[in-house]
Order: sequence, then structure tokens, then C-alpha cells
Amino acid sequence: MNSLEVQLMTDEDLIALIRENDLGAFERIYNKYWSKLYLSAYNIIRDRQVAEDVTQEVLVNLWMKRANLKLTSLNAYLYTSVRYQVFNVIRSGKVRADLFNRLEELFSNNGGEELLSEKEINRLLEQGVAGLPEKCRQIFIMSRKEHLSTKEIAERLGIAPKTVENQLTVALNRLRKTLGDFVCIAAIMLCGRWF
Repeated sequence: MNSLEVQLMTDEDLIALIRENDLGAFERIYNKYWSKLYLSAYNIIRDRQVAEDVTQEVLVNLWMKRANLKLTSLNAYLYTSVRYQVFNVIRSGKVRADLFNRLEELFSNNGGEELLSEKEINRLLEQGVAGLPEKCRQIFIMSRKEHLSTKEIAERLGIAPKTVENQLTVALNRLRKTLGDFVCIAAIMLCGRWF
């Protein structure tokens, strides 16, 4: 198949070809989507190198998972993958510069009302923590406010370290569900002591 034929193919055709290890089809996907995915990541992260890394990782993962791809929309899959990778990078704490400015843009609404303030984010976080089950809340506070390690919490409470880890996971998942990802990310940025 020549390069012109590959360029005229639909995403569905290209997916079918990369399932069969066709590097030309993958190169077409790469060239078609790289800059769009990069801009999508960069618009949130505002770090060129990290945005490049996220984009590269998403496209490499597409190739690595090619044999098992069951996609209805390549476009949706790639953009969702970028968002997922961006949130992973943010949660890991690898990116902090200029992110707060971007979060302010995301929190602002079209009506021009005041942005979500640090005080409001803290209030929402406190409210979310107060809504956790008692043991879960106790473990979360010991970890995030008192800065105790998993082992120290387990020893204090007489429970297994794995139980502590599980309760912290439950707490974070409930807070993300209750507060939403962007409020949690803002809390990470503003209240590093919590997350």
C-alpha cells in the first residue's frame, strides 16, 4: 500500500491496519494526531516537555495495545487518554508551575463571577473530609494533616498497614467523587499538606 492510499484512509481503516502491525498506518495516526494531542495536554499543564511526554506516551500506548484495540472512535480514545495521563501527572506532583493559573480559568464561568477561592476550596475539602466514614476520616487526617506514615498509623491504631492503604484509597476516591477532579487538583495545589 502506498503512502497516498494510507493518507486517504479513515481512522477505522487505520486502526484495523495497526492491529495487523502496519507501521505506515501508525505513522499516519501519529502525524495526524500528535500536534492536536500535544496542544490538548499543553493547554492544561503549560509545560512543553511534560506535554510532549504525555503525548508520546499516549501514542506509544496505542501502538503497544494495538492487538486488543476495540475502539468506536480513535479521536475520543486519544483525547481521553491524554486527559487521563495529564491527571496522573498532576496527581503525582510532577507539574506545578502555572497550573494554578489554568485551574482558575477552568473554575471561572462565563458569567464573570468570582473564581473559586482558596478559602472556598479549603471549605469544600473540609466538608468532604467530614463526610467520610469515621475510621476512614481518622486515617486520612493522620496521614494528610499529621503527616504520619502508613506504618505509623497502623501501629497507632493496631491495624494492618494494608488496611491503612485501603482506607486512604477509599478516602481519596470518595473525595474525588464528591468534590470532582478539578477541586481535588486545586486542593493539591493550594493545600499540599492534605494530598
